[in-house]
Amino acid sequence: MNAKTLISLAALAALSPLTMNSHAAAAAAPEAATAATSARQPITRADQLPRRTVTLAKLPSEYLSAPLSELSAMGAQLETEVKADLARYDIQDAATLRAYYSALATLAQLRGDWAAVPAWTAKSRALQEKIGGQLSAGLLTDLLSQQRLEKRDAAWLRTEVEKRYGALPWADVQESIKSGKGGAETYNPELVLGAFRSQVDAMATNGKMVVPESIALAIISSRLQAELFAPNKAAIVAGLQAVIDANTKTQARADLWTPRTFAIPAEAKATPVVVAVWDSGVDLNLFKPATPRGLAFDVDSQPSPHLLRPLGEAEARWPQLRGMLKGAMDQRAALDTPDSRQFRAAMSSLKADQVKAFSEDVSLASVYVHGTHVAGIAVEGNPFARVYAGTQLWSVKLDPQLPTEARAKATAASYGQMVAGFKQAGVRVVNMSWRYGPSAYEVALAFHNAGGSPEARKAEAARLFKIERDALRAAIASAPDIVFVAGSGNEDNSADFQEYIPAGLDLPNLITVGAVDTAGQETSFSTFGKTVVVHANGFEVDSLVPGGVRMKLSGTSMASPQVANLAAKLIALKPALKAAEVKALILQGAERMKGADGQPGRVNLIHPRKSAELAGLKL
Repeated sequence: MNAKTLISLAALAALSPLTMNSHAAAAAAPEAATAATSARQPITRADQLPRRTVTLAKLPSEYLSAPLSELSAMGAQLETEVKADLARYDIQDAATLRAYYSALATLAQLRGDWAAVPAWTAKSRALQEKIGGQLSAGLLTDLLSQQRLEKRDAAWLRTEVEKRYGALPWADVQESIKSGKGGAETYNPELVLGAFRSQVDAMATNGKMVVPESIALAIISSRLQAELFAPNKAAIVAGLQAVIDANTKTQARADLWTPRTFAIPAEAKATPVVVAVWDSGVDLNLFKPATPRGLAFDVDSQPSPHLLRPLGEAEARWPQLRGMLKGAMDQRAALDTPDSRQFRAAMSSLKADQVKAFSEDVSLASVYVHGTHVAGIAVEGNPFARVYAGTQLWSVKLDPQLPTEARAKATAASYGQMVAGFKQAGVRVVNMSWRYGPSAYEVALAFHNAGGSPEARKAEAARLFKIERDALRAAIASAPDIVFVAGSGNEDNSADFQEYIPAGLDLPNLITVGAVDTAGQETSFSTFGKTVVVHANGFEVDSLVPGGVRMKLSGTSMASPQVANLAAKLIALKPALKAAEVKALILQGAERMKGADGQPGRVNLIHPRKSAELAGLKL
């Protein structure tokens, strides 16, 4: 979960099936290094990249129905800048390079240079670090370009989608195919238009029609959706569905996760352990609460009495909102349920003027269930766990708040107060399934046309973020007897390049967790990096939501509390353990999984039973 509700260009891009983690037969070799490489400026962090703007002639939403020719000058400017960056900088981050090459593929499509597209998608695919992406990224872009180049019809495309996707190893690409099919099926031009009108137009208006380059690329990508994808939506969905149907009887991969877990019997000789869920709020009626029950802060980082977010006027609509959220999750998993059918119908029939309210409803439903779902995972199988709610009532509004020094200092103070509350309540384990970085503030400043030039805005965002980062680090460090556990993030990127908190912090009492599925394979979304030291199941994890209904959700938000769960069980069974000892037991018990090449990879899967045995516990 992102702690900041802000404009998300990634979310805008996700509306486009053109960006789906599609499938390709092979990966091209990376571009050979040249002597010129050494002369390029090394880029090891996102904040080292330049920030630039584009001046628009009309509102962003108006470009979505404009002739492609009206976007040509904008596309030419972007293409020149992207290529200049690649020539000038030695960008040492695969995710960033993939984005650059994908942008060049999009800009080649805008120019109608269909033959050039596969070379760019191949470069991007060669930089994929997960098996699904290595096999699959960019195929839909290639197929749509080939269709235009060869003047093929939708029937041809449907056949090619089924043939090329179906030729890939199902075990490695099923997650991508299912989620891609769901995204394609719910594509609605009105949804894209509404997102632009409610967010991007406001940013452009505030900035007097001067917007970040990323907005210009989002405009072009979204305009190409209407040109390339919309006429072929039915064919693409049918082709993907055929692949899914053909694999319905495929044997599932072995479950490595469940046999590793254990539950503490109610009659065991164990000690109550207080587990804090630092999140969006917890329905403590579903758990054994700690004393005191928790501490909450509102959107302005001021104390609040609400440990579970009040739904307000949406309370009467909660059953429908919960069903919509479940439908979104079922759709992502390619499950044909009443909830997923209702979700598809709602998405496909949404009108532009309904998008903002719909998006804020989805945001409200997400934050309402998130903390309770996390808490259920954190205490599963532990009758000695007592839940403390560390509640942050983050905004669910699409329009971001203006970042200021006063707000940053208030947030920083709340971090110290929250951890002080943990210590006072005798908390031993804290789960933090949230993260954000300076880029969140940079986007918010751009939305409000604040902070000066793009480079000055970058510096101001970094300054404000540093106030909060340093306060959080100091707060966690001040509680060495507490084990803190954080989710790495769901952006499939490197936390070494894009700074996040708390995931990017390196402290002796903090563990950052990536997500795998039950077979131990890294999920397509999991963020990685040096601070991501262990992994746990974070795919389709079943847990409680407010009111007691159960729901399956995915994310590193669901992987992190699996580790908190283990930490709490170790402490319940052996309360004398120090935080550093608990962390060591978790790391020592983890198993380094082999990658696609048969060599030890970056997935370090926790093994709860083995960690318990290392602690001298008999299960």
